[in-house]
Amino acid sequence: MKVYTKKGDKGTTTKYDGQRVPKDDESIIVVSEVDSLLGSLDSAIITIKDEDKLKVLEEIQEKLWQTAGELSRGSPTAKISKEITIKDIELLENEIDKYSQDIKHFVRFRTRSSVELNEARLRTRKLEVTLTKWLREGKVREEVYTYLNRLSDLLYVLSCDESKKKLNVFK
Repeated sequence: MKVYTKKGDKGTTTKYDGQRVPKDDESIIVVSEVDSLLGSLDSAIITIKDEDKLKVLEEIQEKLWQTAGELSRGSPTAKISKEITIKDIELLENEIDKYSQDIKHFVRFRTRSSVELNEARLRTRKLEVTLTKWLREGKVREEVYTYLNRLSDLLYVLSCDESKKKLNVFK
């Protein structure tokens, strides 16, 4: 199987629905940012030893993968098999509460896992900023936007927790 098609050599690409669009189309930019976040989470996952965190991060990746499909369609009514729901947001909030109990002040991240999780947080924030216009225009479901907002919080507290283990900065 050839990976290259040569169809993108003139600055266009194919959307999920088969439509050809410029590579700088808003929907392509948004999906590229989701893809970047997924790659960043891959980097974080290979550094994490805690099985509970790994399970949560892998579930998040599955939700983001599905969300990329939803966003590529450019419509908040596009149905996908595992869309983000209020329940998913609540699960993130429970995880945030679980890991944020010992956080008393900001710390710099000095372990590989905390740095990788923080990088994923930064990419989440960038995606959230990009989607803000879509939220105003009704092109993204509020649940997706809220999920990303909570995800950046979760990645922050996980980063802190990973730093805490090595640096004992919260004692």
